[in-house]
Amino acid sequence: MAFSNVQAIILAAGKSSRLKTGKTKLVEKICGREMILYPTKLLHSLNIPTTLVVGFQKELIEETIKKQIPSGITFVEQKEQLGTGHALACSQSLWNAQHILVMNGDMPLVTQNIIEQLYAEHMAKDAVFSFVTAHNCEPTSAGYGRVVETDTSISIIEAKEFNGDLAENCCINAGMYLIKRSFLEEHLEKLEKSSVTGEWYITDLVKLASDNKLHVETVSVSFDRIRGVNTFKELWAVEQVQKAEIIKFWMDQGVRFTIAQNVHIDQDVTIEAGSYIDSGVQLLGATKIGKNCNVGPFSLISDTTIGDESVIFSHTIVKDSILGTSVTVGPFAHVHEKSRLEDHAVIGNFVEVKRTTIGANSKAKHLSYLGDTHIGNKVNIGAGTITCNYNGTTKHTTTIEDNAFIGSNNTLVAPVTIKKNAYTAAGSTITQDVPEDALAIARERQVNKLGYAKNLKQRDEKVSSKEDDKSSFIAAVKSNNFENAS
Repeated sequence: MAFSNVQAIILAAGKSSRLKTGKTKLVEKICGREMILYPTKLLHSLNIPTTLVVGFQKELIEETIKKQIPSGITFVEQKEQLGTGHALACSQSLWNAQHILVMNGDMPLVTQNIIEQLYAEHMAKDAVFSFVTAHNCEPTSAGYGRVVETDTSISIIEAKEFNGDLAENCCINAGMYLIKRSFLEEHLEKLEKSSVTGEWYITDLVKLASDNKLHVETVSVSFDRIRGVNTFKELWAVEQVQKAEIIKFWMDQGVRFTIAQNVHIDQDVTIEAGSYIDSGVQLLGATKIGKNCNVGPFSLISDTTIGDESVIFSHTIVKDSILGTSVTVGPFAHVHEKSRLEDHAVIGNFVEVKRTTIGANSKAKHLSYLGDTHIGNKVNIGAGTITCNYNGTTKHTTTIEDNAFIGSNNTLVAPVTIKKNAYTAAGSTITQDVPEDALAIARERQVNKLGYAKNLKQRDEKVSSKEDDKSSFIAAVKSNNFENAS
């Protein structure tokens, strides 16, 4: 559907006082995406020219938008937050379309279908003012304005001014309007300040239109789709709806979830068919998971690409990294800071990989730290190996070439290179390069003193006996029992 005669105004100037954080709610994240980006990205995708009315923490909101949408969005400042009507008036100099679509910035669940439905009804009925409604009589909906309709009139009463019965007046105002520009230009200045709050409200335009016998149209939608956010409880409720939609979508694409309600997936995550997501998993940022992967319970994957057929075992963290096909990581592993694991690499339990490349078919299966390391293909890293990459001032690189074998409990002091097919003995501290095909042994020579263990045991028993005598003496003195002390 084309919207060539529509432009949008998003109201984003409020102080978010009910959030009680001192910060704007519009940059709080819902499934990994800032709240204000949901309506802005939607309108941008529909090619509807969009202006944001900003005020409180406007720099933060503008920066958030520009990072994701570098061009095509304009901003206007509401220097004093004097209500929605005043905010709309601040944007008047930018109006150039026949119809003005106005919506609150805290409506992240609005869909393209709702905008299309509102536009279709507005145009078909030749309305001067059309707006979205929903039905909710629960006490939790008390923060929404109420739509009051009779046979001859229709009006919206703001939540702070409504004193009626919520059950009898269960039709609520969603905060989304499509208005003829000509009507706005004639009637916006007629708005009167609220005697309760001292603000000017867009909603009063509905009564103005009704009183002048002009056509007002309503479009009713599901309450879940127009939920607003003023508190963290409302933000939590919105995120549950959004998360459920995301998971349902990936189920339809052939992804299985063990306990779907216990998984968190961000908006920009992608998962290919045949993959299996276990309980307690968090998939964050722009993570991409390939076909037939298995992500074990309580793992966290953030901004990472995982190739087909890979397995992430339980309690593993992978961030900002790239994993090839048939890679195995975990359990209790940590891969991060732009690391790369090539095809068939294996990272085992309690292994940390940081700013490191692990070549194809290479393995580090137990209790290792690999930082600033380049590891070739078919390398074996023994248990307990660490790369000493930091000297207190500078980070240095360790290079381990193809087919090398690193013995258990090795300390590799960077900068150092282990050449192709080289071996290092268990327990070695490697401080110099190891040539190709060489065996490096860097440890003290073992000395066996025959019969010495018996002498040590006898010595220890004499020391223990003297300690017991000393303890007895001290105890006797403390109890004034000098006969025993002698």
